[in-house]
Amino acid sequence: MITLEQILCRCTDEQLESLMSSAQAIMQHFEYVSGHSATYLAGENEQYWKVYGINAMAFTELAQRAQGKHRRVLGPIG
Repeated sequence: MITLEQILCRCTDEQLESLMSSAQAIMQHFEYVSGHSATYLAGENEQYWKVYGINAMAFTELAQRAQGKHRRVLGPIG
């Protein structure tokens, strides 16, 4: 099974930033359409939590690269 971490470590910084932007937009749409706050949705909606998790994982990968703890993996998965 291919993990999200294996995919994210191969993304460019620009791709990670785009993922974060998209995830935030999706979460805002969840809030707008449902009329509920982010806090409520995080507790009640599994899909909201999954999108939040992707956003957090992309942010963590970028932060670790900025700190020199991670480098982008260029090889194929496997």
